[in-house]
Amino acid sequence: NPFDSQETKPYKSDPRISAMTELVDAYQRDDVHAYEKVLQGHQDILDDPFIAENIDEVTRNMRTKGVLKLIAPYTRMKLGWIGKQLKISQLEVQDILGFLIVDGKINGTVNQQDGILEIASDADIERIQAMSSLSASISELFGAVFNDGDGFRSKERDASFEQSMDFQGLSMGKALRGAGQQRAKKGKIPSAMWA
Repeated sequence: NPFDSQETKPYKSDPRISAMTELVDAYQRDDVHAYEKVLQGHQDILDDPFIAENIDEVTRNMRTKGVLKLIAPYTRMKLGWIGKQLKISQLEVQDILGFLIVDGKINGTVNQQDGILEIASDADIERIQAMSSLSASISELFGAVFNDGDGFRSKERDASFEQSMDFQGLSMGKALRGAGQQRAKKGKIPSAMWA
């Protein structure tokens, strides 16, 4: 904090300095309402030639940030509503939105006749691409497990497997099914599982 030093502490309570620190704080927090409140409450700040020269650009930047922050969750809204929320004129809202559209910061159009902003959303396209990619991955996995894998075999492969695993006259598959049925009788495993 610049006011922690011994040389600047006396200036901390100066009304012009405190107003400037409030203005800077509101700007850094992107708080448009606090910024505007400080400006309206301390018009004497504008007496400084440096501030008077740059305040319009800084205010415009603050309002632009405010518009971007406000419209972020929406795809369609009235310009009058934006102006009311930010306490600026509809004409200035339209001017800021025009700048943002031309600058490529938002993908939208302004209907001047109805006073409506419509934002084209890329989120739907991204969702469709993600679902398409997921579907392709599931198809590949299905092919790997059911067509190429040993985990699930067709009936012909099961029959040849049982014949190759014949011990003492009993096929391994039949022996396993019999053991399963015995366990099912004791109530541990449902018999439908082994049928």
